[in-house]
Amino acid sequence: MPDRIPSEWAPVHHVNSIEQLTAAMEIWRAAGIIGVDTEANSFFAYHERLCLLQVSANGEDWIVDPIAMGEDLKAIAPLLADPTVIKIFHAAEFDLMILKKDLDVEVRGLFDTQVAMTLLRHEKTGLAALIQSYYGMELSKKEQRSNWGYRPLSEEQISYARIDTHFLVDLHRRLTAELLEADMMAAAEGEFLRQETEILVAGAPDPERYRKMKAARGMDPESLARLKEVFFWREKVAEQRDVPLFRVLANQGMLDIALQAPSNIKELADIKGMGWKQAKRYGEDILAALAKAHGKRIEIDVPKVTPEERRRRRVLRENLDEMRDWRKSVARELDLPSERLMHRRHLEAICRARPQTSAELNAVVQLNDWQRENFESSLLAKLVQLPDPEQA
Repeated sequence: MPDRIPSEWAPVHHVNSIEQLTAAMEIWRAAGIIGVDTEANSFFAYHERLCLLQVSANGEDWIVDPIAMGEDLKAIAPLLADPTVIKIFHAAEFDLMILKKDLDVEVRGLFDTQVAMTLLRHEKTGLAALIQSYYGMELSKKEQRSNWGYRPLSEEQISYARIDTHFLVDLHRRLTAELLEADMMAAAEGEFLRQETEILVAGAPDPERYRKMKAARGMDPESLARLKEVFFWREKVAEQRDVPLFRVLANQGMLDIALQAPSNIKELADIKGMGWKQAKRYGEDILAALAKAHGKRIEIDVPKVTPEERRRRRVLRENLDEMRDWRKSVARELDLPSERLMHRRHLEAICRARPQTSAELNAVVQLNDWQRENFESSLLAKLVQLPDPEQA
């Protein structure tokens, strides 16, 4: 972030009420194109939430406060869902997820500057690199992990937040011209549509997640039983305090406690990652969790796999490797990053289904016009060569 916001910039607008939001939305809708960004409190809360919404239009910046507005913020949903109003994001995936989760809205009219940059073969695709390249402004990363849920926001946070959207409308103009010149607009629009329709869903807490920890598979049954109880204790404390799990106890500390089974506060404090402060704060509860696990055993069942199933899985793996190699090869020919050719989830779905015709292929994954033109025939030719895992 620069030492100060340039003096020629208009003062930032703060939106803390439905009246202020209504007035702002009239301006945004009339502009027809807005830069948008979000900030959440992922590093400071058990349940992350939308803490800030930034919008820029007509060279002016708005800071919208979801915490102050509460349910009234949902009044913005129709505008975000209106495809006639262009919304410019940079690296939109997380923004789309948090907006869907907290406002129950699916954004339409998306333009993602990071997608455009990769299709235009920029070596650096971060927003800071983009702003420095086009506008000569060097941005600080100091506020990247700010606690956006804390109020009041500092002047530094507000400056950082508004810069994230201030240039997006002009960047849209510049990048659109470059995409048209490079004949890559169709590819970009296809990826924007995929992002709009394949919004990630925030995962619910998984009570069996302790079993999936890398070290859990090698634990003896008694240690695994202890891990389970400490795991559940940590989840409960994190939720009650509304803090991320790692701020209660790191994974490695939890694993070490389960393996070493300390019997008193001193032994607990000696475990790496605990120390006296944590041991005094949580020691009695952790020891109680370990006591609850006393005499219990948890086995991780490893299902028996028939030779036929092993062969089927091997063929599936080899087929997927072949498909990844195909994607890399076509991406090299088109001089594009592999992930912009076809998303990993799409590639995996196609590999599992092994469609043999254009109709079958588009029933599995609806290719966009650019994809059909540039590599559908090559993809189908590759799929025909793959062995059927069920008959291997």
